[in-house]
Amino acid sequence: MLAVLCVAALPGFGFAAEAAIAPLLDAAPVYLEVSPLGEEDLVNLFDTLEAARAESIAIDEPVVIVLHGSEARTFTRQGKAAMSPLVDRAARLKADDLIDLRMCETWMAANGIDKADLPPFVDTVPYAPEEIRRLLDEGYAPYESVEL
Repeated sequence: MLAVLCVAALPGFGFAAEAAIAPLLDAAPVYLEVSPLGEEDLVNLFDTLEAARAESIAIDEPVVIVLHGSEARTFTRQGKAAMSPLVDRAARLKADDLIDLRMCETWMAANGIDKADLPPFVDTVPYAPEEIRRLLDEGYAPYESVEL
């Protein structure tokens, strides 16, 4: 049975950070669906993963992030200037194999975004809801972010 993971970004490290990271160490890989107004979820996930990296806590599988809302624009050539710190953090986390970013091609087409508008570390999938169903079928659990 898959459990919904509830973790929060914590400003400190040590025991509290380990408690926030613990769900990422479970056997099931996780994904985060980022649809409209999902910037806070991205920031919380990135904070948690950066805390894991700082504590040298190994995470076996990267967290798959499926982008298909207004926050997806952040990861386009047009959006990078306005949100470069978030994109730069994503690039570092991808380089450390802690995340796997996937953008919905259906959303891209509806918003006039081409693959050439994406940074090289962002992959695409044909349709986000179908990708999420596929991830669930493969045993991925949703990553949900809550504030403590």
